[in-house]
Amino acid sequence: MILYCNSDSYGVMSTTKNRYSEYLGKLLNAKVINNGKGGSCNQRIIRNTVRDLTNIKKTTPDEKILSIICLGSMIRNEWWNPNYKPSDEEMDGHFQSFQIHSMTHNSRSGYYKYAKEWYRVYDDEAEQTNLLMSLTILIGWLESQNIDYLFFAGNNITYKKIDYNSSFIKTFAEKIFSNTRILNLNDFSFTRYCLEKNHQPYDFDQWGIHGHHGEDAHREFAEFLFLYYNQL
Repeated sequence: MILYCNSDSYGVMSTTKNRYSEYLGKLLNAKVINNGKGGSCNQRIIRNTVRDLTNIKKTTPDEKILSIICLGSMIRNEWWNPNYKPSDEEMDGHFQSFQIHSMTHNSRSGYYKYAKEWYRVYDDEAEQTNLLMSLTILIGWLESQNIDYLFFAGNNITYKKIDYNSSFIKTFAEKIFSNTRILNLNDFSFTRYCLEKNHQPYDFDQWGIHGHHGEDAHREFAEFLFLYYNQL
């Protein structure tokens, strides 16, 4: 079995090299592939998931795969930076994600005006519609490839509840919120679970309750995922 994980920093940062991916891999007796990256927007997470899993299926067509996707912040986006030099391990070209709290450190960079304008016109309804549509397509592809999956938000502070009965989003919302393999994006997240279990982020002084959690929290979260997955 292969356990494939993708995420933003919540799935890759811990106080040790052991994250929920490693602990869940042990529980499942699976080979672990964690291709998460800090600061990732959801476009990057979804795009790389499809690319990675397509390549994995080519090389190991008969191997069972479980895909664990930790979604990133809604208020991130990306741009194509021709001057960006990806590392040898990266396969995502010149895409770069951006987020509002890092913009002040890059005010002279090429993407600054683009990012500033994107944040100016940001709309929760538009972004959630596009995300739920992308997730609808993704789960359809995963199921066509016989790939198991679990999705959840890393931190759902940016997943604000909107009117999901509106015609432009209702079809996608019904598909996503009725799917038990997608933990409710409004009500559940990795950070919320950890806080409810009385874990405190190790970088609380920098990020407060929205910070990153250590090894013990990752271990407990992996045990939760293991039990949840086996009950499906």
